Amino acid sequence: MTDNYTDPEIVQGIKSRDRAVLGFIYERYFPIILDFTKKNSGNEDDARDLFQEGLVIIYEKVTNESLELRSAFRTYLYAVCRNKWLMILRRRRTGPQMIVDTEHVVERIAEVQEDCQKQEQFEVYRKHFKQLSEDCQKVLGLFFQGHSLREIAEIMDFSEKYAKKRKFTCQKNLIQAIEADTLYDELKH
Repeated sequence: MTDNYTDPEIVQGIKSRDRAVLGFIYERYFPIILDFTKKNSGNEDDARDLFQEGLVIIYEKVTNESLELRSAFRTYLYAVCRNKWLMILRRRRTGPQMIVDTEHVVERIAEVQEDCQKQEQFEVYRKHFKQLSEDCQKVLGLFFQGHSLREIAEIMDFSEKYAKKRKFTCQKNLIQAIEADTLYDELKH
């Protein structure tokens, strides 16, 4: 394992799932997240989960090609984990009102907070989507892929009128389930 990687090498390593780079990230940056978590009502298990979730958020941004590092990778990772931890503490309704920062991240907080919030919103959506019937999942999946109601009707062996009604009902059920989720309420504010 090399002693050091540049930020572009780290991003490329994440994208290609390079074990050496991922090992470097863990070795170099996990202690920072561990220290932060412990100073803010967490423990080592929390820190491990938080670090993993932070890397997942970054991995998804890297693979979607929507990650723009305007600061050091270390700062970005810390900001992602910091904002994710704030959401967790809010859900637990525990922890300090003021968070103790171990890194200087002010310039990235708003952007990273938005990324974390989008990830949380997607997780709420995905959770409730998976709870729909297989039929509803297929109808909505086809609709979200851009298929017309006529195409959905043909694929599902429905009349076009029934496909329209089924899509509306499934969509309504999904929205109601999401809006009834307490996490959805927290993410709105």
